[in-house]
Amino acid sequence: MKFEITSKLTKQIDEMRYLTVENAWRYRSILRYFYMQYEKMKYWLYKEDVYETLKTNDEFKEYTMEMCRQDLDVLLSWKNLSALQDTSKVSTVEEFKNKQFRYQLSEYSVEIERLTIRLENLFVETASLEPTLLERLREELKKLPQMAKLSEKEVGSWWSGLNSDFKRLNQNYQDYIRDLYTIKAEEMMKT
Repeated sequence: MKFEITSKLTKQIDEMRYLTVENAWRYRSILRYFYMQYEKMKYWLYKEDVYETLKTNDEFKEYTMEMCRQDLDVLLSWKNLSALQDTSKVSTVEEFKNKQFRYQLSEYSVEIERLTIRLENLFVETASLEPTLLERLREELKKLPQMAKLSEKEVGSWWSGLNSDFKRLNQNYQDYIRDLYTIKAEEMMKT
């Protein structure tokens, strides 16, 4: 496969800014709260919900509603959140002018939060090359001639499993080689 530098590759991902800026601890907390609510299928939140939840933590003792509004605005500008004006509780023109919004996590932010959670819980194991995985791949490849007689659904399931095993084997071998090139491995070789 040829390596190409496309506009998609060189485009800055604004949605990831919240991970590295000065107030990252606040933005990450806000988006993690949104993500936790998203998992509970509560997709729309008010700034009051966010503020009250954050205030229950010691890190947010000095946090104000104005700071919360500003943080939500920043996350909106980076496309981590989308907002919708809530007119359901409006009874006067003044209340309408003083816009109240409901906020929702963007698709990118959902995926970024999933990734950050995986990274936070990453447990790096010593990579190994499993002979059983190679054997299973060999046995599955022997079934190739029989696949012509099966339904598309059965073949699709077989192919999916075979592909998954191959990907796992490829990742295991890459991790194994990486481990051979670590400082720890170098030190063990010297010993």
